[in-house]
Amino acid sequence: MTSRLRRAWQAATGLGLCAWSLFGCGNDPLAPGGTVVFVLDAPLCSSVIPVEFLIDSVMVGSDTFQVHISPSDTTSPTFRTTAGTHTLGARVVNGFVWPDTTVSLAPGEAFILLLPFYCS
Repeated sequence: MTSRLRRAWQAATGLGLCAWSLFGCGNDPLAPGGTVVFVLDAPLCSSVIPVEFLIDSVMVGSDTFQVHISPSDTTSPTFRTTAGTHTLGARVVNGFVWPDTTVSLAPGEAFILLLPFYCS
């Protein structure tokens, strides 16, 4: 491997490991954790709703939900975190904030947080 290619590979793998650590997987990337998915429940809406997702008060991602608009999208990406107790939160960008939910995840457990939302 050339030195330039080797440095690029080291930088890429280092960034990957840092990102892994940022999302709650700790120092051991092989440690079993849990996963969290956020699902918007807005039966009376027909709208585009940008939402940010938080685990332990840290924003871990965002998605623009499309409710009753083609293509419909009301499920967030899957977020990995460590096993243990976590506080989950979500908020509409510049708008509604759902109450925090505390969950205790076992290794390998998946949790779906339902986000009820009513349009007026």
